[in-house]
Amino acid sequence: MKLTLTLLVIIAMNTCGNTTKTMAGQSNNNNITKLNGSYHITTLYDLDVIMNNLSIDFNDQEQKLSGFSGCNRFFGKYTLEANTIEVGPLASTKMLCRETANTIESKIHDALSKINRVIIDGELLKLAKDNTIIITATKSQGNETVFNYSALSRGKFEDITISKSTISVKKDRNSKPIKKTCSKADWQKLISLLKDIPLDSLPKLKAPTEARFYDGAAIGKLKINYNNVSYESSNFDHGKPPKAIEVLVKEILSIGQNIE
Repeated sequence: MKLTLTLLVIIAMNTCGNTTKTMAGQSNNNNITKLNGSYHITTLYDLDVIMNNLSIDFNDQEQKLSGFSGCNRFFGKYTLEANTIEVGPLASTKMLCRETANTIESKIHDALSKINRVIIDGELLKLAKDNTIIITATKSQGNETVFNYSALSRGKFEDITISKSTISVKKDRNSKPIKKTCSKADWQKLISLLKDIPLDSLPKLKAPTEARFYDGAAIGKLKINYNNVSYESSNFDHGKPPKAIEVLVKEILSIGQNIE
């Protein structure tokens, strides 16, 4: 009788241990993955694309993504549950691109339409189709604040990126960016102006003019990475941003024009 009782206790203890292990495993599988932030795409279908300056930005709060695909900007929505992701149909600007840029852009759209898994390894993001990694990207540094202004049209390309340490300006789709050190005075001016910007409302700010729809005006866009969250304005006519960001945009353009 005592032997039987002892065996039952041992079996019960083992069962409890196995149940706990299984639940713990299930808990780990249901951990919520967070993508918030900006990423620099390094490989695409095993192709090294670092020099193409491709980027992808995730906003978990609104479940929206956007990015630069080599010539145009793309944007759309996604759903994320645990480590499973589904990207909805993507839209993009319609600038005239060289054949090489068109090829890269087609690959990015194709890749994002296929991915269904997210793997995060430190600062490295891997986007996969089942067990096949399609895109790898590195996350922007920590909570670094970064300002980016772009202006695109068939005849114009301008991309200005400013961080606390560096100013980077690219004025041709196929050229390397020109870089220089960001001065303390310039950085303090930008940070001072940032305090007056309604970041959460940035995508909803209304453009004051609409020449980009009928007069071929370049499309302007402001993007700010702040506290590891990416905020992006809606499109507006280059040089004529919404009133709330007008002074900041003019300051970014002024800093960008002074680079040689």
